[in-house]
Amino acid sequence: MRRPSLIACEHNIGGWKTAQLFCTLALVLASAAIARADFEAGKRAYEQGDYATALKELTPLAEQGNAEAQVLLGLMHFEGQGVPRDPSQALKWYKAAAEQGNPEGQLQLGVMYLMGISVARNTPQALKLLKLSADQGMRDAQVFLGLAYRNLRDAPRDFIQAYMWFHLAALQGDPLAPKQRDDLERLMTPDQVAKARGLAAAWKSVSSTKVPLRRNKYFIEFLPSRRGP
Repeated sequence: MRRPSLIACEHNIGGWKTAQLFCTLALVLASAAIARADFEAGKRAYEQGDYATALKELTPLAEQGNAEAQVLLGLMHFEGQGVPRDPSQALKWYKAAAEQGNPEGQLQLGVMYLMGISVARNTPQALKLLKLSADQGMRDAQVFLGLAYRNLRDAPRDFIQAYMWFHLAALQGDPLAPKQRDDLERLMTPDQVAKARGLAAAWKSVSSTKVPLRRNKYFIEFLPSRRGP
């Protein structure tokens, strides 16, 4: 897609200083619109399984710091979609997106730390990243946190926190969270349930951005062999 030029813009606006001001603003807005159009083209290609086109469109954007493009490149490298499977490259792109506060990047990176994929297993760092993602409304992260607080041996077992995250994910329509929540409720006292529901009612997402609903591939198999007694 053709990029606008400052010289062309200056030819159309009289006065050097005025031209600089208006042209700079126009170029910033035009560049942002073009980048968004390129991302949407890459995302569409990815969703249609046209990974060659997705790679072509998304790589420059990811290298320029587009967090959404970085997440999709991470998914492609992790799954071997259009590129050789390379979890270490996936880790690189997830980390780049997570450092910008992208909730899916935080989720995917948190899961890699939790499972020890291409990085040393680090439960505290995983929980930190998952909470950052969950606090932005990422329902997969909310369910992962619920499972972690209920089942992990090397994380603090906290049924109230687990129930709260399951309940929040259930309110977003997650298909598996209600059963996890209801099974956990049988192990809790009425006071614990009331406290968990109160925390859920008081919770507010720190972001108004709509988050994607791609299910993490490790979701179903998460933690079954690590459950405590």
